[in-house]
Amino acid sequence: MSMVMIKCPQTGHEVSTGIETESDTFDALLNVTAQMKCPACGGRHVWSRREAWLSGVGRTYAQR
Repeated sequence: MSMVMIKCPQTGHEVSTGIETESDTFDALLNVTAQMKCPACGGRHVWSRREAWLSGVGRTYAQR
């Protein structure tokens, strides 16, 4: 299992969304929006599957 990651728009740091999943499940996710409290800046960010990637797999994977 891998963590779903996004880039904090305020700091530019890669942060975990707190969601852990398998790559097959991640691939099947619809591109709906979700919201999270960011551990890097403390703000609330809206994100979608389109800008997310799995930890250990990298951003290139997200572009598939």
